[in-house]
Amino acid sequence: MTPALLSDSTVAFIQREVAIDVASCSSDLRPSACRGFACRVSPDRQRLTIFVRSGEANQLLQDVLGQDVIAVVFCLPATEAAIQIKGRQISLSAATADDMTCVERYRHAFVNGIAALGYSRAFGLSHMAVEAGQLVALSFTPELVFEQTPGPTAGQRMGDGSHE
Repeated sequence: MTPALLSDSTVAFIQREVAIDVASCSSDLRPSACRGFACRVSPDRQRLTIFVRSGEANQLLQDVLGQDVIAVVFCLPATEAAIQIKGRQISLSAATADDMTCVERYRHAFVNGIAALGYSRAFGLSHMAVEAGQLVALSFTPELVFEQTPGPTAGQRMGDGSHE
């Protein structure tokens, strides 16, 4: 399958203060999932990298490598606007110091976003806490983009990857 075209609006959306949920399944279709801590888009938009905490992602990491399939949902807490991106050609690496800078930038944006909704900053910081050495960079080629915002268009494929 050819990589999905990620529009400017999709890239901007998935790099906002969104909640990130990562999922896959085993060969017998048993689901696995974990939380993502940030998203990085390659300059050519052909690869996405999601950062997950290795300790809570063990089964997911086994499944994505074994099945070469991943689904990631990005949901904006303020509006529940959401998209799902499915992909393949998955690779893993340890998170680098530069990656940690990306994660920290995202962490502060996420905490500011949920604080504006009335959640305590302490809760947000605790929810998004990570230590050096905990994160794995999970990279993949996006193939399909779906609207996931609750409503009549939820689950529909987004032709050009755009999201408003």
